[in-house]
Amino acid sequence: NMNNSSPIKKSSLFLFIILFLISGCAFNVLDYSYVKDKDFQLSFTSDVPDELKNKINIVFQDNSLSNSLNSNFIKISGFTIETYDIFSGKALRALEVEVKSSILLTITIGNKINKKKLMAMKRYNANELNILAEKEMLDFIKKEIYEDFLDQIVLEVGLIEV
Repeated sequence: NMNNSSPIKKSSLFLFIILFLISGCAFNVLDYSYVKDKDFQLSFTSDVPDELKNKINIVFQDNSLSNSLNSNFIKISGFTIETYDIFSGKALRALEVEVKSSILLTITIGNKINKKKLMAMKRYNANELNILAEKEMLDFIKKEIYEDFLDQIVLEVGLIEV
């Protein structure tokens, strides 16, 4: 009798764990629609790359040319990006390259001001790449970092609104 209930308990425990993981790890894709309804005046310092500016302008639809008296501002400044070579073992070349980047974000909505330093870090395997492929990989990683920053900015704007 004991051997009969054991497989049922194991299968129900297994089912419970699977259902718990599925419900607990709900994955949400960032929704940009609530940001598009707001009017934001965007400002960037000269160190922010044009590609990042364009991505942010598309999502937030810069209205700095309009004469509306809104008090919603987003300022992005202090962009930095650095690469670090990671060596290991007897290899003369770096095995991995770590790319770290940061920006300073200031969001003003009404009378709420929120300042944050946003950071992004990516690594890629460099020991199998030739010089040209490594340059292409670095460009790809930079685009990924810009996407990360865009997602973080949208998230921060959503959080300050709550």
